[in-house]
Amino acid sequence: MDNAGHTVARPEAQEPASDFSQRVTFTYMIGVYVAVNAISDLYMLVEGPDCAYMKTQYVQGNHDWNSTITSVSGFHRVANTALHPAHMSGSREEGVLESLLRIAERPAVPAVALTSMPMAFITGADYERLSRIVTDRTGKPAIHIPGKSLSGDWLDGYQEVLTALANQLDLSGGRVDERKVGIVGYLYDRNEEDHGANLRELRRMLEALDLEPGAVWLSGSRFGDLAAVRDCGTILSLPYGRKAAKRIARRTGARLVEMPLPFGLEASEGWVRKLGSLFGRDKQAEAFIDRELSRIVPKLEWVIPFLFQGRSVAFVGEPHVLPGFAEIIGMLGARLRYAIVTNRPLHARGLQEQLPDVELCVHPKMKQLMRFVMRRAPEDKPDLLVTNNTGIAGSEGAILEFGFPSGFRHALYDRPFLGFSGALAFIDDMANALRMHEVELARRTLIASGGMLRPIAGH
Repeated sequence: MDNAGHTVARPEAQEPASDFSQRVTFTYMIGVYVAVNAISDLYMLVEGPDCAYMKTQYVQGNHDWNSTITSVSGFHRVANTALHPAHMSGSREEGVLESLLRIAERPAVPAVALTSMPMAFITGADYERLSRIVTDRTGKPAIHIPGKSLSGDWLDGYQEVLTALANQLDLSGGRVDERKVGIVGYLYDRNEEDHGANLRELRRMLEALDLEPGAVWLSGSRFGDLAAVRDCGTILSLPYGRKAAKRIARRTGARLVEMPLPFGLEASEGWVRKLGSLFGRDKQAEAFIDRELSRIVPKLEWVIPFLFQGRSVAFVGEPHVLPGFAEIIGMLGARLRYAIVTNRPLHARGLQEQLPDVELCVHPKMKQLMRFVMRRAPEDKPDLLVTNNTGIAGSEGAILEFGFPSGFRHALYDRPFLGFSGALAFIDDMANALRMHEVELARRTLIASGGMLRPIAGH
């Protein structure tokens, strides 16, 4: 760690000046698309070339099987101005305004967002003024999302959408209810039942303390539902929208409470206890925790000693789930050997202090990542790699695809990963990945030896 508390890669993981390989992350604009995808009826105009449309493929049909940001009708929720370099030197504001008005004037559109690619952003067009004109003429909100593609990654893009909404949405006229709890900064990265189930689990945890769940930013809801956050007496700030949560609380007068993700049993216990203490419901909190642990812990009696204990695990993905993931792995008697964080160091601040025994590689380029992994081979091959799609082919051990983006693993039924039920489901997913890898190894051995395929016994 440096003096400012930033995560610093170890010397052998640092990138040389001659490394011109691609950064292993996803762009700011993709994070913006993820956020637009999480508001079911919000439309957005991107001032940029046609490649802006092609970026929707990172979400639509690949990561999210239920996405609606593109449509067979041709009226997509993400449109672009088809900006060409030949048009860069002239005034474009009239054309952008015309496109925005054409979108906003459709009856099915409750609001429109405007953002830009770097080639347009650097020319200094007055997007805020254009947004105000659209709102004045149509009576519909026009939200300007700053185009920060040159300085941010996909987590920044998601957060900037929430911050823009927090700054520009009309939150007047609220009736603050002290029992009503809003959540701001939830990463709703797809309209599938891992996230639907997460939200139901969070609501269940609140209701166990006799609290009323309020608006969740974001949750796949309609644009008009976002304003309900003005009625919440308490705002729970989650890691994917800290700035937005702070801004909303300042505007509405709600109490602001920063919370970690309730990922893992220990984190879920801490989540419930903190809320119980805040609202004077300590006894209810402890009773709920006892019920949940009594339900879950006996189910782990077999898998911990016979499947997880002594195993080595690695991680590739975004940083905010990593502390909870490390706790889960430690509880199971396994060891998290290393973690590759595919986002900017700003998002990983403080992680090395939280996880002193885990070797981190933060925001690597491709060559740096390969050196980091190969340095451990062949002595330190993980038994299980939990990874987003970036590392899906990067291990000889068992692999569980998890996080954004996930192209091969989906959830069309209740499959949470947060809260108490989510911890059990996530452990179940890892256990199944390990066992199926055993089956695959046995299958390869049988085929190589010319033997007959037959049922493979467990332990």
